[in-house]
Amino acid sequence: MEGAIFNGLVKQDDRGKVLADLATEVPTIGNGGISRDGKTLTYHLRHGVTWQDGVPLTSDDVVFTYRLYINPKVNSFYAAYYKHVASITTPDQYTVVIHLKAPYAAAVIQLFERGTGGFVVPKHILENSTDINTDPFGKHPVGTGPFRLDRWDHGSLIVLKPNPHYFGGAPKLREIDVHIVVNPNTQMAMVGSHELDVAEYLTPAQYSQLKTIAGIHAILVPTLLERFLTFNLKRDPFTDPSVRRALALALDRDRIVETAYLGTATVAQTLIPPTSWAYDPTGAPTYDVARAKSLLDHAGWVVGPDGMRAKSGRPLSFSLLNQTEQNTLSAMAQEIQRAWRDIGVAADIKTVPRNVLYGPEGVANNGKFDMIVDDWGADPDPDRSIMTDTKNFSPHGWNDAFYSNPDVDSWSAQAISTFDLSTRKRLYSLIQRQMNRDLPFIPLAWDGRIYAVNTDLHGFSPEPIYTDFWNVESWQI
Repeated sequence: MEGAIFNGLVKQDDRGKVLADLATEVPTIGNGGISRDGKTLTYHLRHGVTWQDGVPLTSDDVVFTYRLYINPKVNSFYAAYYKHVASITTPDQYTVVIHLKAPYAAAVIQLFERGTGGFVVPKHILENSTDINTDPFGKHPVGTGPFRLDRWDHGSLIVLKPNPHYFGGAPKLREIDVHIVVNPNTQMAMVGSHELDVAEYLTPAQYSQLKTIAGIHAILVPTLLERFLTFNLKRDPFTDPSVRRALALALDRDRIVETAYLGTATVAQTLIPPTSWAYDPTGAPTYDVARAKSLLDHAGWVVGPDGMRAKSGRPLSFSLLNQTEQNTLSAMAQEIQRAWRDIGVAADIKTVPRNVLYGPEGVANNGKFDMIVDDWGADPDPDRSIMTDTKNFSPHGWNDAFYSNPDVDSWSAQAISTFDLSTRKRLYSLIQRQMNRDLPFIPLAWDGRIYAVNTDLHGFSPEPIYTDFWNVESWQI
C-alpha cells in the first residue's frame, strides 16, 4: 500500500528494471550520474512535484529522510543499506548528491528505491516530531504518490483515493479498497463472488482451482523470496562439513519442492536466482542417498539396532525450527524430516511464530537454534554479503549461520566495489561455488506468488519483489 502513497528517487518495474521516479533519470556512469570512481551518485529531482498537502517537494526532504534512516532511535529495517553513505549534499532544491564511503554497486537499487522502504517523506510535517516511531503520521501519511489514504479501518479495510495533482498524471481509478483478508479460503470465496479484483498470497493448492473461475486470470509470478535451510555452524554436529554435505545429499529437493508447492515454485541451487545475470548453474549437491550414508559412516555416525545413527553414544538428532503460519512450509519440513529419518537422522520439527524467529530478540539473531527452515527476500542485485560475510554475524547482519570464509569475504568486498558486470559475475560465480562446497545453507526453493486478477482490471503488472503498486496510476477497470 505504501507504494501507492509514497515515491522513491527510483522504482522497479515488473521485470526488475530500475526506473526513474522522483528523479528525472536513473544515475549511471554513462549519463554522469555515477562518478568514475563510483563514490558519488547525483540525482536530479522532477520540477513541480508536490506533497499531497500542496507543499513542494525539495532536495531537503531527501536529506531529512536519510537522517531518519540512519537515526538509531528510528525503527528502520533497511538502515543497513544507508551505512554505505558518507554524506548527502544538496547544491540546489532539485539536486541530491550522495557521497558513498566506498564504491557500492548496489547503491542505485537499494538507496531511496520506492519499494525497499526507501520512500521519501515530508520534512515539513515530521521535522518537529518527538518520536517518529509513534508519530500520528504513521496513521495519517502524506506522500507524493498517485493515491492518498482516505480511510483506515484497522484490521479490515484501507481506502485509497486518487491524488489529482500527481506528477505522473491523474490516476485512472476513482478509488482502491484494500481488504485485509488473512484466510486464503476467504480470499477464494471473495474471488469467486468477484468481491475482490485482485487477491494475492493464495496457496499452491488453490492455483488450479483459480483457473476454473470465469472472469479471473490465475497468474503465477516468480519471486525473489527464497526458502533454504540454515545450519547453526556454532553447534555440533554442524561444525563438521561432511555432516552438512550428507544431509544435503539425502534430500531430493526436486521432489520436496514439488510436494510442498505443487509446481508453483522453482528449485533453488544457490542464494542467487536463476534469472540473475550473476547466477552460476553449478548448483547445490544433487540427490545421492548412498553417498550421504557413506559420509556419515566415515564421520563416525553409525547406524544402531533401531536404525538411527549415533557417535560415541550421542544420537545424530537436532531440532528443525519452522514457522507456524504456512502450510506449505509445514509440508516441506515434513518431507525433509522423512528423508533424514531414512538415513538414520532424527530431526525434531518445532514450529514457532515468525516474530519468535526473526524479531529483535528472535532465535535467529541470538543463535539459539540448531537448524531453521529459513527465508530471505532478495533484491535484484546479487550481493549477499549481509548473509554470508563474517562481519555480518547476527545480530549485526543476517548471517544467521555464523558462516565465515575469508575467500568469500574477500570476493564479496571486491564484487560490490566495482560496477563492471563481467568482474562481478566472475566473483559471484566463485562465491556460489564455494558456498555450495561449504554448505552453511541448503537452497530449497524460489517461491512463486499466486494472484487472482479480475479480467476487467487492466494495467496490473505484479512486481512481487517490493510493491505491486509501482504503476498503480495506470490501472483501470
